[in-house]
Amino acid sequence: MKRSTAVLLRLLMCWTAALAFSSSFALAQSHDERAVRAAYVYNLLQYIDWPDQKSDLVIGFEGDPATGNVLLALLNGRSSNAHRIRVVLFPSLQDLGICNILYLGDGSAGDVSRTLDSLRGKTILTVGESEAFARDGGMVALVNTGDHIRIEINLDATQRAGMRISSHVLNLATIVRSAQNGGR
Repeated sequence: MKRSTAVLLRLLMCWTAALAFSSSFALAQSHDERAVRAAYVYNLLQYIDWPDQKSDLVIGFEGDPATGNVLLALLNGRSSNAHRIRVVLFPSLQDLGICNILYLGDGSAGDVSRTLDSLRGKTILTVGESEAFARDGGMVALVNTGDHIRIEINLDATQRAGMRISSHVLNLATIVRSAQNGGR
C-alpha cells in the first residue's frame, strides 16, 4: 500500500509541475502576443497620414488591462516620425478628442459597435483584435491566426475619416469591406 501511495504522490507532483509549467508558458505566450500587437501599432504609426497631425501621437486604449499595460510599458514616451507617443488607458469621452488611435482590445461586440458608431466622422484610427472588427466598421484589425497576427484594413473606413495608409502597409494587409457594404 505504501508503494502505491508513493507512486501516486510522485505522479501528482509531476502533474502539478507540468500544469505549473504550462500555465507559465501560456502566460508568457499571451504577454508575447500583446508585445507583438504593440509592435504592430508602433510600426503602423509610421505609415499613417492624419489630416490634422498633432505634436503628440496619442493612443487611447480600452479593453483587457494587461494588454493596456503592455502598450503603456512599450510605447509610452517613445517617438515615431519626430512625434512623442503618449498612451492613455481607458480614455474618457473628453480624452477621445485628443486621441489619434483608439485601440479596442478584447471588448464585447456591443461595446465595440457602440464605440465605433460614436467615432464615425472623427479622425481617430480604430484598431481592434477580433476577426469581425474591420468588417464591423473598425479600421485596422490585428487578428490572431494561431501562429501569427494578420492585419486586416477597412480602407473605406480609413478614407471616410480622411486618413491615408501607406501602400507598404496595404500590400501586407488583407483589405476588407464593412459588413453593410458586402463583407470582404
